Amino acid sequence: MTRSMLLTLGVLASSCGPTSPGGGTGTLFVTARLTSDGSTSGSNARVTVREGSSNGAVVKNAEVAIRGGALGRTIIGYDDGREQYRLDKFTWVEGFRLEVIRGDDRLDGAIEAPGATLIVDPIAGSTYRRADGPLLIRWRDGRNVVTGSTQLRLEKAKIELSIQQGVMDLLVDPNELVVNDKEQIRLERTNQVSLAGGVAGSTLSAGTEHSIEFRVE
Repeated sequence: MTRSMLLTLGVLASSCGPTSPGGGTGTLFVTARLTSDGSTSGSNARVTVREGSSNGAVVKNAEVAIRGGALGRTIIGYDDGREQYRLDKFTWVEGFRLEVIRGDDRLDGAIEAPGATLIVDPIAGSTYRRADGPLLIRWRDGRNVVTGSTQLRLEKAKIELSIQQGVMDLLVDPNELVVNDKEQIRLERTNQVSLAGGVAGSTLSAGTEHSIEFRVE
């Protein structure tokens, strides 16, 4: 334990397959992050599009869309104030295909999305006593998806951990924890793919998160 530390250019396909780096013209820098608590109301998409590199001019006039499963092709509108394409409250499905089109510039890719993340131990609102030994933290995925990245944080104890792929529980040394009425565990589980049709550094990710509060004595 350490302390702390979509598709080749057939963009009009109607369904989303498994994770794919996709294709494109190699002219756009795109970072797309889809996050959710597993619900429609808690789903968000944030997409940045730039000319030619990560430092290029922001592209404001692209058509950016996602689709997959029960989610039909859905346009992500541009927010001028944040210089980002942003969408909230969309159906969280098993996988998403991203499409970015601006004139002759194109990019696509696909990502498998984790299901809802749920922390099952400790129980929210429960009391953990350090004298009882190591704290068991255990979680599950609503669709039994294994993610490439899992990040866990205990807020009051200031512990941040990167969890090995496939691991769904861990024990925390009681000496690492601090007495507090509102310790919070925050868990983020993410899949990510590098987008082959964009310039270097272009990525598409999808992740779900969950947090609980409990008492440490």
